[in-house]
Amino acid sequence: MVTTSDFCQRVNQPNPSSILYSSIRDHVSNGTPKEALLIYTQNRRNPLNLLSLLPLVFKACAFLSLTNYGKSLHSESIKAGLQSDVVVGTSIVNMYGKCCNIMDARKVFDEMPVKNVVTWNAMISGYMRNRATQHALHIFNKMSDRTAVSWIEMIDGFAKIGDIVMARCFFNRVPSTLKNVITWTVMVDGYASNGDMKGAKDVFDAMPERNFYVWSSMISGYFKNGDVESGETIFNRIPIRNLVNWNSLISGYSQNGLCEKALEAFSKMQFDGFEPDQVSFASALSACAQLGLLKTGKDLHKTIIKKRLKLNIFVLNSLVDMYAKCGDLTNARIIFENMNESERNDSCWNAMISGFSIHGLCKEALEFFDKMEKSKVNPNEITFLSVLSACAHAGFVEEGLEIFCKMGKYGLLGNVKHYGCLVDILGRAGRLKDAYRVVTEMPVKPNESVWGALLGACRVHSDMEMANLVVEKVNAELTRSGYGYVVMSNMYAACERWEKAESVRNLMFHERVRKTVGHSSVIVDNT
Repeated sequence: MVTTSDFCQRVNQPNPSSILYSSIRDHVSNGTPKEALLIYTQNRRNPLNLLSLLPLVFKACAFLSLTNYGKSLHSESIKAGLQSDVVVGTSIVNMYGKCCNIMDARKVFDEMPVKNVVTWNAMISGYMRNRATQHALHIFNKMSDRTAVSWIEMIDGFAKIGDIVMARCFFNRVPSTLKNVITWTVMVDGYASNGDMKGAKDVFDAMPERNFYVWSSMISGYFKNGDVESGETIFNRIPIRNLVNWNSLISGYSQNGLCEKALEAFSKMQFDGFEPDQVSFASALSACAQLGLLKTGKDLHKTIIKKRLKLNIFVLNSLVDMYAKCGDLTNARIIFENMNESERNDSCWNAMISGFSIHGLCKEALEFFDKMEKSKVNPNEITFLSVLSACAHAGFVEEGLEIFCKMGKYGLLGNVKHYGCLVDILGRAGRLKDAYRVVTEMPVKPNESVWGALLGACRVHSDMEMANLVVEKVNAELTRSGYGYVVMSNMYAACERWEKAESVRNLMFHERVRKTVGHSSVIVDNT
């Protein structure tokens, strides 16, 4: 017999399915989809309310682009007879679209017995994400009922592929009843993301109301274009600031090399009562990396640990970059090694390789390059530049030539900096004729740095004949800077040909060529 107290106790006990749903929903909402999938996987053998859980889990898969996991869940939904449910079906369409599996998305869409406007919007979003604009237009034109989201997907989709004209055409066509603050914001962000700040400003000024995001879009757009003053002006106009606005300012300063200002803004933000998040710390750490402020960077790392802030991929990469650039390669390597393989992107690998290269640990740089090639992350132009630089400083000629030839394997074309490294590698090894051949035959126009590297090699190896040939070849270019003249003057002086050295100096005076002034920076009391 069930007593009243037993009944009350059962009623007051939380429903396991409800707790599971809340936990997964919270992780998806808070941007921790891995944890959401882990919880779902751990509970799959228990009786579950799949109708409510599957849309959330599909959303987590979409966020992480886990196509195979999503297909497994798709099969599970078919076995449970839930694919025909409009919410589950829509979440499957959305998942496939975001995983760039647009064919399967369309197949599910066509087979759905019932579709709502959210389903149609998900299909449009999938096509636009995959740059299939004609298919997106076809779906859009077939819609019997459109919402603000339908128009926003089209505007945002065209803007993201750089077709700002089509984006504006759709924006102009939005019915007045559906043109809300988000529609205006997406149009402003479209202009700003494509570097058209005049177009962004025109739409921004015409907005009947503004949200915090549109202010940040304007700030980021100006800073991206290098217009720091306009970015600061927009920030100062914000009536009520939030953390996102501050992050845009700090990030903008850091990206433009104004690292002192970035750290000042980081401090002022906290003084104004805003707690920094992952974006704030990532930007501040980047500023420390550029300035070489190891102590400040370590203090930020300690604060992150103290606040128990989740170390996402951006913070981890920023920590690796900061420690590597500041010369603390031990800590950089510890953080790198403790990262999951999925968290190591090309920026993270490049930070380590560049750090080793800059601080003279060339063998370690090549070792990490080899590890990167064996990983799932392909090296990019920056990777090759760092490795080639390491080869030049270490005198690894054959390794450098082999690595340069590998660029084609990854579909990369060498730019003037890569060829400059190649010239430096050959020049340091005394292979001046080979270096000269590279300069004269390279597919891009050699700049002053490339010729300078060759002239520097001529000086090191006291090859006056090659130096004269180089100067004759690029006489027009060398008159723009004092570097070539200084090298030639020093070479004549080293050979005790004083009259020649003096004549070069006199020529510099008459041609009004100025010697480039060298400069250095030092850190005193962490400043």
